[in-house]
Amino acid sequence: MAELDLDGVRFTYDDEGTGDPPFVFIHGLACDRLSWAPQVNVLSKTHRCMAIDLRGRGGSSPVPPFDTGQATEDVAALIRELGLPPVIVVGHSLGGLVALLLNYRHSELVRGVVLCDAALTGAANGSFEGLRNRIRESGKDALAPLVENFFVASTSEDVKNYVRDVMLGCPPDIAAGMLENDGIFRNEMATLLKAADEKPFMALWPGRPIGNPEKLREMLVFLRQEPVAGAGHFLQLEQPAVTIALLRAFLDDVERDPRVNIPS
Repeated sequence: MAELDLDGVRFTYDDEGTGDPPFVFIHGLACDRLSWAPQVNVLSKTHRCMAIDLRGRGGSSPVPPFDTGQATEDVAALIRELGLPPVIVVGHSLGGLVALLLNYRHSELVRGVVLCDAALTGAANGSFEGLRNRIRESGKDALAPLVENFFVASTSEDVKNYVRDVMLGCPPDIAAGMLENDGIFRNEMATLLKAADEKPFMALWPGRPIGNPEKLREMLVFLRQEPVAGAGHFLQLEQPAVTIALLRAFLDDVERDPRVNIPS
């Protein structure tokens, strides 16, 4: 684990391996960087991989605000501070929204975008507000039903235990804070998605996605969508080898895409 201080806020992250393009992995609501451990462990053998603890998660300082807008600026600042070339940003769940915002606000830092069961539908239809209020009122009791709904019959006990521990152990003010700033997704989701579709873009979905793959297929032109069978919401932990294989396949997309590989 590495640490970096940015404007008085300490961030903890894993930074492993060498090789371009680098991967930057962003966790979801109330989680931490360990949700990407299998991918970092394997892909760092050939590429630089960074997995970040957002504010208040893992060892990063619990300094508000915690919303996706601030998370986006934090990730951008880390990329710049570490001198990374344009990255493949990979976001799980709420982290997928951060990935979309990063690409939209700081397109020069992003070479490709991968969403892993991103919370597109909830963000776009305004349901974050209700969940945010329930978390503030009831704390982990509001998160518990959501957590259990993430699992499927094949989800291992190890994955269940990690997810329960990390999400239910998140302080309510941080978990609720991560759901602030949702107006941009209600109002501009189509714009954010179309901006991502201007470069290599992939969405990974479990059998019961929290997004809407069919709607994305209608909206976008170049998006690659891949199902991950036998997995719940935490597909990168439940089917790590499949997720890694799909990320490697996406690297081929990135290398061949003339939109990000313009001949000199």
